Amino acid sequence: MMDFIEDAIQRVLPQLQREKVEAVIHELETNLGVEGPDDLQLIKEEDIRHLLSPIQCRKLINSFKSDPKSPQSTTSSIVSSPSTSLSSSFSDEPSTSQLISPRGHSDWVDRFQVPWDKMRPSLKRAIDAGNRPEPGDRRHMVHVIVDTMREHCLNPTRNDCTIVAKDITQMYPSSFLDRTEEGEKIGCGYFTLLQQLKTRVEYVNRDNTLSRLRRPRRSQTNDDDQPPPAKCTRIDSYGCINWQPQEYPEGETSSSLEEKRKEMVDIFTQEGLRAAERGRVKELMTMTYLKQREDINADPPPSILDISKQWPFLLSWKFLLSHFTTLTGVDLYTRLKEDLDKKGKRLLEYFRCQLMKWTKEVKAVLKDALKEDREGSDGLAAMLVMMTHFKEAEDALLLLTDVTTTPADAEEQLVLPSTPRLIALGDTVWSANKWMLSIEGRVVIPGIPDEIPDFTTALAVLFTSFYVFNIEYQVEAVTTLEFVQRFLARINPDSSKCTAKVQTSRKTGRTVKRKTSDMSPRVISFMNAFSAFDWQNN
Repeated sequence: MMDFIEDAIQRVLPQLQREKVEAVIHELETNLGVEGPDDLQLIKEEDIRHLLSPIQCRKLINSFKSDPKSPQSTTSSIVSSPSTSLSSSFSDEPSTSQLISPRGHSDWVDRFQVPWDKMRPSLKRAIDAGNRPEPGDRRHMVHVIVDTMREHCLNPTRNDCTIVAKDITQMYPSSFLDRTEEGEKIGCGYFTLLQQLKTRVEYVNRDNTLSRLRRPRRSQTNDDDQPPPAKCTRIDSYGCINWQPQEYPEGETSSSLEEKRKEMVDIFTQEGLRAAERGRVKELMTMTYLKQREDINADPPPSILDISKQWPFLLSWKFLLSHFTTLTGVDLYTRLKEDLDKKGKRLLEYFRCQLMKWTKEVKAVLKDALKEDREGSDGLAAMLVMMTHFKEAEDALLLLTDVTTTPADAEEQLVLPSTPRLIALGDTVWSANKWMLSIEGRVVIPGIPDEIPDFTTALAVLFTSFYVFNIEYQVEAVTTLEFVQRFLARINPDSSKCTAKVQTSRKTGRTVKRKTSDMSPRVISFMNAFSAFDWQNN
Protein backbone atom coordinates (compact mmCIF):
# COMPACT_ATOMS: atom_id res chain seq x y z
CA MET A 1 0.00 0.00 0.00
CA MET A 2 2.94 2.32 0.65
CA ASP A 3 3.67 2.49 -3.10
CA PHE A 4 0.68 4.63 -4.13
CA ILE A 5 1.46 7.09 -1.31
CA GLU A 6 5.11 7.30 -2.38
CA ASP A 7 4.13 7.90 -6.00
CA ALA A 8 1.72 10.66 -4.97
CA ILE A 9 4.43 12.41 -2.95
CA GLN A 10 7.18 12.09 -5.55
CA ARG A 11 4.93 13.36 -8.33
CA VAL A 12 4.32 16.65 -6.48
CA LEU A 13 7.62 16.96 -4.56
CA PRO A 14 10.18 15.16 -6.76
CA GLN A 15 13.16 16.75 -4.97
CA LEU A 16 12.02 15.80 -1.47
CA GLN A 17 14.76 13.93 0.36
CA ARG A 18 14.28 10.21 0.91
CA GLU A 19 14.20 10.50 4.71
CA LYS A 20 11.30 12.93 4.53
CA VAL A 21 9.42 10.84 1.99
CA GLU A 22 9.63 7.86 4.36
CA ALA A 23 8.57 10.00 7.31
CA VAL A 24 5.45 11.24 5.46
CA ILE A 25 4.59 7.73 4.27
CA HIS A 26 4.85 6.39 7.81
CA GLU A 27 2.73 9.23 9.21
CA LEU A 28 -0.01 8.74 6.61
CA GLU A 29 -0.05 4.96 6.73
CA THR A 30 0.63 4.14 10.37
CA ASN A 31 -0.46 7.14 12.43
CA LEU A 32 -3.31 8.49 10.27
CA GLY A 33 -4.57 5.15 8.96
CA VAL A 34 -4.58 5.83 5.20
CA GLU A 35 -5.74 2.59 3.53
CA GLY A 36 -6.35 3.62 -0.09
CA PRO A 37 -6.04 6.51 -2.57
CA ASP A 38 -9.48 7.88 -1.63
CA ASP A 39 -8.34 8.35 1.98
CA LEU A 40 -5.72 10.89 0.86
CA GLN A 41 -8.51 13.41 0.19
CA LEU A 42 -9.23 13.50 3.94
CA ILE A 43 -5.70 14.52 4.96
CA LYS A 44 -5.40 18.02 6.42
CA GLU A 45 -2.40 20.33 6.47
CA GLU A 46 -2.05 20.09 10.25
CA ASP A 47 -1.67 16.31 9.96
CA ILE A 48 1.73 16.61 8.25
CA ARG A 49 2.96 20.12 9.05
CA HIS A 50 5.47 18.76 11.60
CA LEU A 51 7.19 16.92 8.74
CA LEU A 52 7.07 19.41 5.82
CA SER A 53 7.29 23.15 5.21
CA PRO A 54 3.98 25.03 4.80
CA ILE A 55 4.40 25.31 1.02
CA GLN A 56 5.20 21.61 0.69
CA CYS A 57 2.16 20.72 2.81
CA ARG A 58 -0.16 22.84 0.64
CA LYS A 59 1.21 21.42 -2.61
CA LEU A 60 0.68 17.89 -1.37
CA ILE A 61 -2.80 18.51 0.07
CA ASN A 62 -3.93 20.23 -3.15
CA SER A 63 -2.65 17.28 -5.16
CA PHE A 64 -4.54 14.81 -2.95
CA LYS A 65 -7.79 16.73 -3.39
CA SER A 66 -7.53 17.58 -7.08
CA ASP A 67 -6.33 14.21 -8.37
CA PRO A 68 -7.25 11.55 -5.81
CA LYS A 69 -7.30 8.63 -8.23
CA SER A 70 -4.02 9.23 -10.05
CA PRO A 71 -1.80 7.37 -7.58
CA GLN A 72 -3.82 4.27 -8.27
CA SER A 73 -2.58 4.12 -11.83
CA THR A 74 1.07 3.98 -10.79
CA THR A 75 0.86 1.84 -7.72
CA SER A 76 1.39 -1.81 -7.03
CA SER A 77 -1.75 -3.86 -7.43
CA ILE A 78 -2.14 -7.58 -7.45
CA VAL A 79 -4.60 -9.33 -9.71
CA SER A 80 -5.25 -12.63 -8.05
CA SER A 81 -5.38 -15.90 -9.85
CA PRO A 82 -8.81 -17.36 -10.69
CA SER A 83 -10.63 -18.62 -7.61
CA THR A 84 -9.81 -22.29 -8.05
CA SER A 85 -8.61 -24.82 -5.54
CA LEU A 86 -4.88 -24.97 -4.85
CA SER A 87 -4.67 -28.46 -6.28
CA SER A 88 -5.82 -27.16 -9.65
CA SER A 89 -3.15 -24.47 -9.55
CA PHE A 90 -0.56 -27.20 -9.72
CA SER A 91 -1.90 -28.55 -13.02
CA ASP A 92 -0.11 -28.20 -16.35
CA GLU A 93 -1.34 -24.60 -16.44
CA PRO A 94 -0.12 -23.25 -13.07
CA SER A 95 -2.33 -20.53 -11.64
CA THR A 96 -0.24 -17.60 -10.47
CA SER A 97 -1.08 -14.00 -9.86
CA GLN A 98 -0.34 -11.44 -12.52
CA LEU A 99 1.68 -8.55 -11.17
CA ILE A 100 1.38 -4.87 -11.93
CA SER A 101 4.22 -3.46 -9.92
CA PRO A 102 5.48 -0.14 -8.56
CA ARG A 103 7.94 2.16 -10.24
CA GLY A 104 11.49 0.89 -10.47
CA HIS A 105 10.75 -2.72 -11.41
CA SER A 106 11.75 -4.52 -14.60
CA ASP A 107 9.22 -4.89 -17.42
CA TRP A 108 9.43 -8.68 -17.45
CA VAL A 109 8.01 -8.90 -13.93
CA ASP A 110 4.58 -7.91 -15.28
CA ARG A 111 4.50 -11.20 -17.19
CA PHE A 112 6.35 -13.41 -14.71
CA GLN A 113 4.67 -16.58 -13.49
CA VAL A 114 5.92 -18.83 -10.72
CA PRO A 115 6.52 -22.33 -12.18
CA TRP A 116 4.54 -24.27 -9.62
CA ASP A 117 4.59 -27.35 -11.84
CA LYS A 118 8.34 -27.66 -11.21
CA MET A 119 7.99 -27.72 -7.40
CA ARG A 120 8.30 -30.85 -5.29
CA PRO A 121 5.06 -32.75 -4.57
CA SER A 122 5.71 -32.45 -0.82
CA LEU A 123 5.75 -28.64 -1.10
CA LYS A 124 2.50 -28.70 -3.08
CA ARG A 125 0.85 -30.88 -0.45
CA ALA A 126 2.01 -28.57 2.36
CA ILE A 127 0.59 -25.50 0.62
CA ASP A 128 -2.63 -27.36 -0.23
CA ALA A 129 -3.07 -28.19 3.47
CA GLY A 130 -2.19 -24.63 4.55
CA ASN A 131 1.00 -25.78 6.31
CA ARG A 132 4.52 -24.40 6.34
CA PRO A 133 6.77 -26.20 3.83
CA GLU A 134 9.79 -28.14 5.08
CA PRO A 135 13.03 -26.06 4.92
CA GLY A 136 14.46 -28.27 2.16
CA ASP A 137 11.32 -27.90 0.04
CA ARG A 138 11.33 -24.15 0.56
CA ARG A 139 14.97 -23.87 -0.50
CA HIS A 140 14.22 -25.91 -3.62
CA MET A 141 11.30 -23.58 -4.39
CA VAL A 142 13.56 -20.53 -4.07
CA HIS A 143 16.12 -22.12 -6.41
CA VAL A 144 13.47 -22.89 -9.02
CA ILE A 145 11.96 -19.39 -8.84
CA VAL A 146 15.35 -17.66 -9.14
CA ASP A 147 16.36 -19.89 -12.06
CA THR A 148 13.12 -18.95 -13.82
CA MET A 149 13.57 -15.24 -13.03
CA ARG A 150 17.09 -15.37 -14.50
CA GLU A 151 15.66 -16.55 -17.80
CA HIS A 152 14.32 -12.98 -18.07
CA CYS A 153 17.14 -11.13 -16.28
CA LEU A 154 20.47 -12.53 -15.07
CA ASN A 155 20.48 -10.29 -12.03
CA PRO A 156 16.92 -9.45 -10.84
CA THR A 157 16.81 -6.36 -8.66
CA ARG A 158 15.56 -6.25 -5.09
CA ASN A 159 12.40 -4.56 -6.40
CA ASP A 160 11.82 -7.50 -8.72
CA CYS A 161 12.31 -9.98 -5.89
CA THR A 162 10.00 -7.92 -3.67
CA ILE A 163 7.16 -8.15 -6.17
CA VAL A 164 7.50 -11.92 -6.56
CA ALA A 165 7.82 -12.52 -2.78
CA LYS A 166 4.86 -10.27 -1.99
CA ASP A 167 2.67 -12.01 -4.56
CA ILE A 168 3.49 -15.53 -3.33
CA THR A 169 2.91 -14.52 0.28
CA GLN A 170 -0.45 -12.91 -0.49
CA MET A 171 -1.57 -16.00 -2.41
CA TYR A 172 -0.55 -18.48 0.29
CA PRO A 173 -0.21 -16.63 3.63
CA SER A 174 -0.66 -19.78 5.73
CA SER A 175 2.48 -21.26 4.17
CA PHE A 176 4.77 -18.26 3.64
CA LEU A 177 3.70 -15.24 5.72
CA ASP A 178 6.16 -14.10 8.41
CA ARG A 179 4.18 -14.17 11.64
CA THR A 180 4.63 -14.44 15.36
CA GLU A 181 3.52 -17.50 17.30
CA GLU A 182 0.42 -15.49 18.23
CA GLY A 183 -0.41 -15.29 14.51
CA GLU A 184 0.43 -11.58 14.13
CA LYS A 185 2.14 -10.47 10.92
CA ILE A 186 5.81 -9.53 11.30
CA GLY A 187 6.57 -6.33 9.43
CA CYS A 188 5.59 -6.53 5.77
CA GLY A 189 5.02 -10.29 6.05
CA TYR A 190 7.22 -11.32 3.13
CA PHE A 191 10.65 -10.23 4.38
CA THR A 192 12.03 -13.76 4.85
CA LEU A 193 11.04 -14.92 1.38
CA LEU A 194 12.39 -11.71 -0.13
CA GLN A 195 15.73 -12.21 1.64
CA GLN A 196 15.92 -15.82 0.43
CA LEU A 197 15.23 -14.84 -3.18
CA LYS A 198 17.72 -11.95 -3.18
CA THR A 199 20.39 -13.98 -1.39
CA ARG A 200 20.03 -16.73 -4.00
CA VAL A 201 20.28 -14.16 -6.81
CA GLU A 202 23.48 -12.77 -5.30
CA TYR A 203 24.89 -16.25 -4.82
CA VAL A 204 24.39 -17.41 -8.41
CA ASN A 205 25.87 -14.12 -9.64
CA ARG A 206 28.86 -14.17 -7.29
CA ASP A 207 31.37 -14.68 -10.13
CA ASN A 208 29.40 -13.02 -12.91
CA THR A 209 30.65 -9.44 -12.99
CA LEU A 210 29.02 -8.74 -16.36
CA SER A 211 25.50 -9.12 -14.95
CA ARG A 212 25.93 -6.79 -11.99
CA LEU A 213 23.77 -3.70 -11.99
CA ARG A 214 25.06 -0.32 -10.99
CA ARG A 215 22.89 2.56 -9.95
CA PRO A 216 23.65 6.12 -11.11
CA ARG A 217 25.04 8.32 -8.41
CA ARG A 218 22.58 10.59 -6.70
CA SER A 219 22.96 14.29 -7.17
CA GLN A 220 24.47 16.02 -4.16
CA THR A 221 22.64 19.28 -4.86
CA ASN A 222 19.30 20.21 -3.39
CA ASP A 223 16.83 22.93 -4.25
CA ASP A 224 17.23 26.04 -2.15
CA ASP A 225 13.64 25.78 -0.97
CA GLN A 226 14.15 22.26 0.42
CA PRO A 227 15.11 22.44 4.13
CA PRO A 228 17.35 19.81 5.69
CA PRO A 229 15.55 16.76 7.07
CA ALA A 230 14.01 17.23 10.51
CA LYS A 231 15.60 15.32 13.35
CA CYS A 232 12.27 13.88 14.44
CA THR A 233 11.45 11.73 11.43
CA ARG A 234 10.15 8.22 10.77
CA ILE A 235 12.62 6.62 13.17
CA ASP A 236 11.13 8.59 16.09
CA SER A 237 7.50 7.68 15.43
CA TYR A 238 8.48 4.06 14.68
CA GLY A 239 5.83 1.66 15.97
CA CYS A 240 3.75 4.43 17.54
CA ILE A 241 0.06 5.13 17.08
CA ASN A 242 -0.11 8.37 19.11
CA TRP A 243 3.27 10.00 18.57
CA GLN A 244 1.96 13.57 18.45
CA PRO A 245 -1.75 14.13 19.21
CA GLN A 246 -3.28 17.16 17.47
CA GLU A 247 -6.42 17.78 19.52
CA TYR A 248 -6.37 19.13 23.05
CA PRO A 249 -8.39 17.37 25.74
CA GLU A 250 -11.89 18.75 26.08
CA GLY A 251 -11.89 22.15 27.73
CA GLU A 252 -8.08 22.45 27.63
CA THR A 253 -5.75 24.86 25.83
CA SER A 254 -2.00 25.13 25.50
CA SER A 255 -1.94 27.61 28.37
CA SER A 256 -4.05 25.45 30.68
CA LEU A 257 -1.85 22.43 30.04
CA GLU A 258 1.24 24.51 30.78
CA GLU A 259 -0.33 25.54 34.11
CA LYS A 260 -0.91 21.88 34.95
CA ARG A 261 2.71 21.11 34.10
CA LYS A 262 3.87 23.84 36.48
CA GLU A 263 1.55 22.49 39.18
CA MET A 264 3.25 19.09 38.90
CA VAL A 265 6.70 20.69 39.10
CA ASP A 266 5.63 22.46 42.31
CA ILE A 267 4.31 19.19 43.78
CA PHE A 268 7.55 17.42 42.90
CA THR A 269 9.65 20.21 44.43
CA GLN A 270 7.78 19.85 47.71
CA GLU A 271 7.28 16.08 47.94
CA GLY A 272 9.59 14.41 45.40
CA LEU A 273 8.75 11.16 43.61
CA ARG A 274 6.67 9.92 46.54
CA ALA A 275 3.91 12.21 45.27
CA ALA A 276 3.63 9.98 42.16
CA GLU A 277 1.08 7.90 44.06
CA ARG A 278 -1.22 10.88 44.57
CA GLY A 279 -4.45 10.77 42.58
CA ARG A 280 -4.05 14.40 41.53
CA VAL A 281 -0.64 13.68 39.95
CA LYS A 282 -2.03 10.70 38.04
CA GLU A 283 -4.87 12.86 36.74
CA LEU A 284 -2.52 15.64 35.67
CA MET A 285 -0.14 13.23 33.90
CA THR A 286 -3.01 11.74 31.91
CA MET A 287 -4.41 15.13 30.90
CA THR A 288 -1.05 16.57 29.82
CA TYR A 289 0.01 13.72 27.50
CA LEU A 290 -0.24 15.97 24.42
CA LYS A 291 1.96 18.60 26.07
CA GLN A 292 4.50 15.95 27.08
CA ARG A 293 4.76 14.77 23.46
CA GLU A 294 5.10 18.35 22.21
CA ASP A 295 8.07 18.95 24.49
CA ILE A 296 9.74 15.60 23.78
CA ASN A 297 9.24 15.93 20.00
CA ALA A 298 10.59 19.49 19.86
CA ASP A 299 13.28 20.36 17.32
CA PRO A 300 16.04 20.45 18.42
CA PRO A 301 15.23 17.57 20.76
CA PRO A 302 15.57 18.28 24.48
CA SER A 303 18.15 16.52 26.62
CA ILE A 304 17.03 14.01 29.21
CA LEU A 305 18.04 16.56 31.86
CA ASP A 306 15.68 19.14 30.34
CA ILE A 307 12.85 16.59 30.25
CA SER A 308 13.45 15.65 33.88
CA LYS A 309 13.13 19.31 34.87
CA GLN A 310 9.98 19.93 32.82
CA TRP A 311 8.29 16.59 33.52
CA PRO A 312 9.85 15.12 36.69
CA PHE A 313 7.10 12.52 37.21
CA LEU A 314 7.65 11.11 33.70
CA LEU A 315 10.82 9.57 35.12
CA SER A 316 8.81 7.52 37.57
CA TRP A 317 8.82 4.04 36.05
CA LYS A 318 5.06 3.66 36.45
CA PHE A 319 4.31 6.86 34.53
CA LEU A 320 6.94 5.97 31.93
CA LEU A 321 5.18 2.65 31.25
CA SER A 322 1.78 4.38 31.19
CA HIS A 323 3.08 6.92 28.66
CA PHE A 324 4.37 4.06 26.48
CA THR A 325 0.94 2.40 26.52
CA THR A 326 -0.71 5.59 25.27
CA LEU A 327 2.06 6.10 22.72
CA THR A 328 2.01 2.61 21.16
CA GLY A 329 -1.26 1.01 22.24
CA VAL A 330 0.75 -1.79 23.90
CA ASP A 331 0.49 -2.50 27.64
CA LEU A 332 4.10 -3.67 27.79
CA TYR A 333 4.19 -4.20 31.55
CA THR A 334 1.24 -6.61 31.47
CA ARG A 335 2.50 -8.31 28.31
CA LEU A 336 5.94 -9.00 29.79
CA LYS A 337 4.48 -10.06 33.13
CA GLU A 338 2.38 -12.66 31.35
CA ASP A 339 4.90 -13.81 28.74
CA LEU A 340 8.54 -13.22 29.71
CA ASP A 341 9.13 -16.18 32.02
CA LYS A 342 6.80 -18.44 30.01
CA LYS A 343 8.48 -17.66 26.70
CA GLY A 344 11.86 -17.61 28.43
CA LYS A 345 11.39 -21.21 29.58
CA ARG A 346 10.54 -22.30 26.03
CA LEU A 347 13.53 -20.42 24.60
CA LEU A 348 15.86 -22.18 27.04
CA GLU A 349 14.34 -25.51 26.03
CA TYR A 350 14.90 -24.65 22.37
CA PHE A 351 18.59 -24.06 23.02
CA ARG A 352 18.96 -27.05 25.37
CA CYS A 353 17.42 -29.53 22.90
CA GLN A 354 19.82 -28.48 20.14
CA LEU A 355 22.92 -28.02 22.27
CA MET A 356 25.44 -29.18 19.66
CA LYS A 357 24.37 -26.45 17.22
CA TRP A 358 25.54 -23.55 19.36
CA THR A 359 28.87 -21.81 19.90
CA LYS A 360 30.90 -22.45 23.03
CA GLU A 361 29.90 -19.01 24.32
CA VAL A 362 26.20 -19.84 24.05
CA LYS A 363 26.78 -23.23 25.69
CA ALA A 364 28.57 -21.59 28.63
CA VAL A 365 25.77 -19.06 29.27
CA LEU A 366 23.14 -21.77 28.80
CA LYS A 367 24.89 -24.03 31.32
CA ASP A 368 24.90 -21.20 33.85
CA ALA A 369 21.25 -20.39 33.09
CA LEU A 370 20.05 -23.96 33.65
CA LYS A 371 21.45 -24.31 37.18
CA GLU A 372 18.91 -25.39 39.77
CA ASP A 373 19.23 -22.22 41.82
CA ARG A 374 18.11 -20.17 38.80
CA GLU A 375 14.48 -21.19 39.35
CA GLY A 376 12.13 -18.30 38.60
CA SER A 377 14.63 -16.35 36.47
CA ASP A 378 13.85 -17.84 33.07
CA GLY A 379 13.20 -14.41 31.55
CA LEU A 380 16.60 -13.04 32.56
CA ALA A 381 18.30 -16.31 31.56
CA ALA A 382 16.68 -16.24 28.12
CA MET A 383 17.73 -12.62 27.55
CA LEU A 384 21.36 -13.40 28.41
CA VAL A 385 21.35 -16.44 26.13
CA MET A 386 19.79 -14.46 23.28
CA MET A 387 22.36 -11.66 23.59
CA THR A 388 25.14 -14.24 23.42
CA HIS A 389 23.49 -15.98 20.47
CA PHE A 390 23.29 -12.66 18.62
CA LYS A 391 26.96 -11.99 19.56
CA GLU A 392 26.13 -8.82 21.48
CA ALA A 393 27.95 -8.01 24.70
CA GLU A 394 26.04 -8.05 27.98
CA ASP A 395 27.18 -4.52 28.83
CA ALA A 396 25.47 -3.25 25.66
CA LEU A 397 22.28 -3.35 27.77
CA LEU A 398 23.22 -4.34 31.35
CA LEU A 399 25.82 -2.87 33.69
CA LEU A 400 26.68 -4.57 36.99
CA THR A 401 27.67 -2.74 40.16
CA ASP A 402 27.76 -3.28 43.91
CA VAL A 403 24.46 -3.44 45.79
CA THR A 404 25.44 -0.40 47.89
CA THR A 405 26.02 1.84 44.86
CA THR A 406 24.09 5.10 44.87
CA PRO A 407 23.05 7.00 41.72
CA ALA A 408 25.87 9.49 42.33
CA ASP A 409 28.36 6.61 42.71
CA ALA A 410 27.16 5.05 39.46
CA GLU A 411 27.60 8.29 37.54
CA GLU A 412 31.10 8.73 38.97
CA GLN A 413 32.41 5.15 38.84
CA LEU A 414 30.72 3.59 35.82
CA VAL A 415 31.09 4.51 32.17
CA LEU A 416 27.48 5.39 31.38
CA PRO A 417 26.84 5.73 27.62
CA SER A 418 24.39 8.15 26.06
CA THR A 419 21.97 5.34 25.12
CA PRO A 420 19.81 3.62 27.77
CA ARG A 421 21.37 1.03 30.10
CA LEU A 422 20.01 -1.02 32.97
CA ILE A 423 22.21 -0.94 36.04
CA ALA A 424 21.94 -4.14 38.09
CA LEU A 425 22.86 -3.86 41.77
CA GLY A 426 24.29 -7.10 43.16
CA ASP A 427 27.24 -9.51 43.16
CA THR A 428 26.05 -10.98 39.83
CA VAL A 429 23.26 -10.20 37.38
CA TRP A 430 21.52 -13.33 38.65
CA SER A 431 21.46 -12.14 42.25
CA ALA A 432 20.58 -8.50 41.51
CA ASN A 433 17.38 -7.36 43.21
CA LYS A 434 17.70 -3.61 42.61
CA TRP A 435 17.76 -1.86 39.26
CA MET A 436 18.44 1.65 37.96
CA LEU A 437 18.14 3.17 34.48
CA SER A 438 20.69 5.52 32.91
CA ILE A 439 20.33 7.71 29.80
CA GLU A 440 22.83 10.24 28.43
CA GLY A 441 25.32 9.37 31.15
CA ARG A 442 22.88 10.13 33.99
CA VAL A 443 20.90 7.88 36.30
CA VAL A 444 17.34 8.94 35.49
CA ILE A 445 15.44 6.29 37.45
CA PRO A 446 17.39 5.71 40.66
CA GLY A 447 15.15 3.02 42.12
CA ILE A 448 14.74 4.95 45.40
CA PRO A 449 12.06 5.64 46.49
CA ASP A 450 10.57 4.52 43.16
CA GLU A 451 11.91 0.98 43.37
CA ILE A 452 11.90 -1.22 40.27
CA PRO A 453 10.76 -4.54 41.77
CA ASP A 454 12.22 -7.18 39.40
CA PHE A 455 13.97 -7.87 36.09
CA THR A 456 10.72 -8.09 34.13
CA THR A 457 9.79 -4.55 35.18
CA ALA A 458 13.37 -3.39 34.60
CA LEU A 459 13.34 -4.75 31.03
CA ALA A 460 9.99 -3.05 30.38
CA VAL A 461 11.37 0.27 31.66
CA LEU A 462 14.53 -0.05 29.54
CA PHE A 463 12.64 -0.88 26.35
CA THR A 464 10.02 1.81 26.98
CA SER A 465 12.67 4.55 27.24
CA PHE A 466 13.67 4.14 23.56
CA TYR A 467 10.15 4.91 22.39
CA VAL A 468 9.10 7.56 24.86
CA PHE A 469 12.28 9.65 24.39
CA ASN A 470 12.74 9.06 20.62
CA ILE A 471 16.01 7.17 21.02
CA GLU A 472 17.37 4.85 18.33
CA TYR A 473 18.51 1.37 19.30
CA GLN A 474 22.25 1.33 19.91
CA VAL A 475 24.18 -0.64 17.30
CA GLU A 476 25.85 -2.74 20.02
CA ALA A 477 22.50 -4.27 21.04
CA VAL A 478 20.27 -3.62 18.03
CA THR A 479 19.52 -7.29 17.30
CA THR A 480 18.56 -8.12 20.89
CA LEU A 481 16.37 -5.03 21.14
CA GLU A 482 14.59 -5.84 17.88
CA PHE A 483 14.08 -9.38 19.21
CA VAL A 484 12.46 -7.98 22.37
CA GLN A 485 10.36 -5.66 20.21
CA ARG A 486 9.06 -8.33 17.82
CA PHE A 487 9.02 -11.46 19.99
CA LEU A 488 8.02 -10.09 23.40
CA ALA A 489 6.47 -6.63 22.85
CA ARG A 490 4.97 -7.80 19.51
CA ILE A 491 5.48 -4.42 17.84
CA ASN A 492 6.01 -5.25 14.19
CA PRO A 493 6.41 -2.34 11.75
CA ASP A 494 8.24 -3.11 8.51
CA SER A 495 11.31 -1.00 9.27
CA SER A 496 14.14 -0.69 11.78
CA LYS A 497 14.65 1.57 14.80
CA CYS A 498 18.38 1.88 14.08
CA THR A 499 19.68 3.93 11.15
CA ALA A 500 23.39 3.88 12.04
CA LYS A 501 25.62 3.59 8.98
CA VAL A 502 28.75 2.42 10.82
CA GLN A 503 29.63 0.06 13.66
CA THR A 504 32.68 -1.27 15.49
CA SER A 505 34.04 -4.51 14.06
CA ARG A 506 34.04 -7.36 16.61
CA LYS A 507 37.19 -8.80 15.05
CA THR A 508 39.40 -5.73 14.53
CA GLY A 509 37.84 -3.10 16.79
CA ARG A 510 37.83 -0.66 13.88
CA THR A 511 34.90 1.41 12.68
CA VAL A 512 33.41 -0.24 9.61
CA LYS A 513 30.41 0.33 7.36
CA ARG A 514 27.25 -1.26 8.71
CA LYS A 515 24.91 -3.16 6.43
CA THR A 516 21.44 -1.75 7.02
CA SER A 517 18.14 -3.54 6.53
CA ASP A 518 14.45 -2.75 7.06
CA MET A 519 14.30 -5.63 9.54
CA SER A 520 16.93 -7.82 11.13
CA PRO A 521 17.27 -11.03 9.07
CA ARG A 522 18.71 -12.75 12.15
CA VAL A 523 15.66 -11.92 14.26
CA ILE A 524 13.12 -12.97 11.63
CA SER A 525 15.07 -16.15 10.86
CA PHE A 526 15.32 -17.05 14.55
CA MET A 527 11.61 -16.43 15.16
CA ASN A 528 10.67 -18.63 12.21
CA ALA A 529 13.01 -21.41 13.36
CA PHE A 530 11.74 -21.18 16.93
CA SER A 531 8.10 -21.30 15.84
CA ALA A 532 8.79 -24.36 13.68
CA PHE A 533 10.59 -26.10 16.57
CA ASP A 534 7.85 -25.16 19.03
CA TRP A 535 5.14 -26.45 16.69
CA GLN A 536 6.94 -29.77 16.10
CA ASN A 537 7.59 -30.38 19.78
CA ASN A 538 4.28 -29.22 21.24
